[in-house]
Amino acid sequence: MDKLISVLIEHGFEERSAKIYLYLLKNDDSTALEISKGVNIDRTTVYDLLEKLFSKGLVSSLQMNGSRRFRALGAEKLLVHFKEKYDSLEGILPDLKNLELETVDKVSCEFFIGRDGLKIVLKDLINCGKDYKVIGIRKEYEELLGYFNEQGIIKLENFNVKEIAILEKGSNVKKVKGGKYRYLDKKLMSPITTLIYGDYVIFIIWNEPYYSVRIKSDSFVNGQLEYFDLLWGIAKR
Repeated sequence: MDKLISVLIEHGFEERSAKIYLYLLKNDDSTALEISKGVNIDRTTVYDLLEKLFSKGLVSSLQMNGSRRFRALGAEKLLVHFKEKYDSLEGILPDLKNLELETVDKVSCEFFIGRDGLKIVLKDLINCGKDYKVIGIRKEYEELLGYFNEQGIIKLENFNVKEIAILEKGSNVKKVKGGKYRYLDKKLMSPITTLIYGDYVIFIIWNEPYYSVRIKSDSFVNGQLEYFDLLWGIAKR
């Protein structure tokens, strides 16, 4: 019985209403007094809960021998009832998504530590299959990740992803086929690597044990893209 009540609660029933509904499934055409005794809830409260169930179409009532009696919606009809609710929600899903897009830019920030944390953020970048921009690819990246880095480049090329990168002048790193690269003097480069893709910005700090910060925000991405374009304009081919 507890399991049945829990499932009904998950689908919007209040606990006492769930008890009344289950009682009526077993005891058709019961009076409020009989229900009250059966579920151990005072009769006034039972009436209030029955009216709520009645308004939702989960309980019906009839007059029998001068008294009002109640009957629960059948189990199979209950399933249909919730399926119809689901279908109506699914029907307005596009409108809900449009409202979601109109909401204020939401910001989330995640912090990762170590080689495994670095792999998590880079795997997400690779698997999303979107072109990305990067400032400051470091040799440490290849040395630290080794095989993972090689496989990542292969995957990016298979996805036909374009890497657009600003590198330190004189650096010698593996490049993605079809990528675009420009170079800046060391004094203009930050020791932190910046990756920009989709609505994410990743900062990689190369001090051991290595730290990665991933920020999700459209406005922050736009700001970082403006900064990237500024550096791209003064970088050399």
